Amino acid sequence: MATLGLMLAGVLGLLLAPAGALAAISPTGPGMLSPSPTPSSTPAASPSTSPAPSPVASPSPAPGASPKNQSLQNRQAQGQLIGALTASEGHALLLETSVNQAELSLIALGQQILDGEKKVSGLDSRLTAVSALHEQVSGRLAQDRTQLATVVRRLYKHQDSFFVSLVRAGGFGGLLETIGYSDVIVDRERSLVRSVQADDVALAHAQTTLERSRSAKQDVLSRLVLFRTTLAAEIANEQSLQGQLQGTIDEALQALDAMQTDSPEMAARRAKLIQMKTDSVLSQIEQAVFAQQNFAATAQLIAEDPVLTATGKLLWPIPHATITQGFGPTAYVFEAAYAGFPHFHTGLDLAVPLGTPVFAAADGVVVLARPMTDATGTLVGYGNYVVIAHDAGLKTLYGHLLAIGVKEGDVVKRGQLIGLVGSTGNSTGPHTHFEVRIENSPVDPLQMLPLVAPQAATPIPGIAN
Repeated sequence: MATLGLMLAGVLGLLLAPAGALAAISPTGPGMLSPSPTPSSTPAASPSTSPAPSPVASPSPAPGASPKNQSLQNRQAQGQLIGALTASEGHALLLETSVNQAELSLIALGQQILDGEKKVSGLDSRLTAVSALHEQVSGRLAQDRTQLATVVRRLYKHQDSFFVSLVRAGGFGGLLETIGYSDVIVDRERSLVRSVQADDVALAHAQTTLERSRSAKQDVLSRLVLFRTTLAAEIANEQSLQGQLQGTIDEALQALDAMQTDSPEMAARRAKLIQMKTDSVLSQIEQAVFAQQNFAATAQLIAEDPVLTATGKLLWPIPHATITQGFGPTAYVFEAAYAGFPHFHTGLDLAVPLGTPVFAAADGVVVLARPMTDATGTLVGYGNYVVIAHDAGLKTLYGHLLAIGVKEGDVVKRGQLIGLVGSTGNSTGPHTHFEVRIENSPVDPLQMLPLVAPQAATPIPGIAN
């Protein structure tokens, strides 16, 4: 990164040099003369000693362009590449920060998985012990109930002469003594049964609670393992993008060198090609950084939307908007590659006047509400954006906002105001970029929106991303 900074500084110094200095390094062909110095710069340049340059020996610029104009045009192409390199440098720092954060998150996930495995193992041990004790108490309860039933049966064994024996024994207590039992024995048996029964109920409840807790902990552990796999894949993708970005930087630097001798047409073609490649890589970097930031917020509690559950439909986030770009492959070079296409628009662009309210498409929890910036603090990509997590792994994204009206962690309701339409980040006019993602994969929002569409369903060029 320091080397890139030095090279950029050198190139910037070259571009800021006086016009005469730039003309001195203008491309010259065989037999071509560089511009003559001023008469005072050297004795050989005096009118008496310097022959007038012949037309054959004069410079041969590109058709229709003087050397000075050619230098100026090349300077414009060089300036375009300098801009691409500056943006690349900012995105390189952004990507490096994202990779570092992801690696720290991966380490933290590893520790959480170890802790989760210990918790599940501890619950397994407790569950085994409680289950064994419950089985033992249940067996004892069955024995005590059998013993109490035996007492009762013996009590009624002489039921044929029950009333006679009752009179002769002088009452019920005398009868119990006559047949070998007392009310104390019966009460003791009943108390024992009640005590063991209470233990049995308590252990059954404890066993059920432990089973539920163990199931919940196992679910958390399974999600953590899945998160670790996903995060590792995101890190690999970001590292691959680092290599691609370095490749575009190297190409830009080589193109800057080549422009010292390029014709204006060739310089412009080089600048345009490098700019297209750079825009594509930078867009992919912004998507990758968004995915990594979004990943860090997936542990938030998800609020269920009864309407979404019942109908599967979202609310239009901006009523009566104009769709200026739909979901799918696009010719815009600044859109990232996706689904096998070199450029793919992952949402709907809904254009309305600046400051128009933007509403939540369903109940959910705000997992991201922040600006997307490069290392210099410049808004890039989605600009000011909001991501809301809904039930069933569903998320919605609202990009390029003028202002954000919610904060991360807020529980929002369908139709709640979450921001204002803007044109922040990579945007060519006031609109909101609306995305729907299921398990972090973009899907066509029109599949989940009511049939009543905004004003125009035909893509209109001029407002994009």
